[in-house]
Amino acid sequence: MKDLEFLVEKTKELLDRQLDSYRSNHSKAGSLIGISSIFLPVFIFIVDKASWEIQFLSVLPLFLFAYSLFVIIQVLRSRPLDQGFKPEKLDDLVNEDYEKILLYEIGAKRDSFTDNITILEKQNKRFNSGLVTTIIAIAISILLLFGNIFINNQNSFKMDEKEKKQITTSSSKKKRVIPSVPKVDRIQLNEGVKPKTKAGKKK
Repeated sequence: MKDLEFLVEKTKELLDRQLDSYRSNHSKAGSLIGISSIFLPVFIFIVDKASWEIQFLSVLPLFLFAYSLFVIIQVLRSRPLDQGFKPEKLDDLVNEDYEKILLYEIGAKRDSFTDNITILEKQNKRFNSGLVTTIIAIAISILLLFGNIFINNQNSFKMDEKEKKQITTSSSKKKRVIPSVPKVDRIQLNEGVKPKTKAGKKK
């Protein structure tokens, strides 16, 4: 009987691990959606004010985010998992001998584990696909944000250069200079001095 009891515990342990894995994927999928729901609005807000090139390229990460959310939601959908024999079978097993009960429990847990594998494989595949897609979408989004910063800096640099050029051009214009006027071209004040008369002119 010890061998059967060991197998009962072993199949129970395997089935519990399987169920824990299923619940863990649910929890991680929820966290992934939470991260996307925080990052996505910030990205859209920044891209909305970006250059047209960045806005055009942002279609790709937005599509990836949409696909990722669709896949992750599929992971969160409830799936019926087997966990052993039904409680109703207790009435049938109560009059059976101990060995038959152990064998029945081993068989129920084994078959439950086998049938659950298909569901868990699909769930794991969808979760991994959603995780990879989300990471790629975030990576592309970050690259686009850095690209937007670079473009803004380039535009700012060009504007500064244009302003400097305008200032240089205006400052390089020829300045007007007041020339020195010779004495013969200047009018003199004759106060206290007898004015000169032209030769030959009678007083």
